[in-house]
Amino acid sequence: MLDADVAEMNQTIFILTGTSSEYTAARQHLNLTPRQAYWLTGASQLKGFYSPTVYRIGSWRTLARIEAINVAMAEAEAEIIDL
Repeated sequence: MLDADVAEMNQTIFILTGTSSEYTAARQHLNLTPRQAYWLTGASQLKGFYSPTVYRIGSWRTLARIEAINVAMAEAEAEIIDL
């Protein structure tokens, strides 16, 4: 399981969820602080990042902007992990 040691290696981590409570639960499950794992809520957040890790959990498929987020993840060559 991922923990804070991995995040300290300058790896950018995003959590893609449909709600803030899902984000918080996923972050706690991964043993990460808010500074170590960002809640991915829009495609523009991925601009300037290369190969970030994106954890998908919960109701992420229902997001209104999911198509744009998927394109941005592909452009950033994100590593996508489904929890």
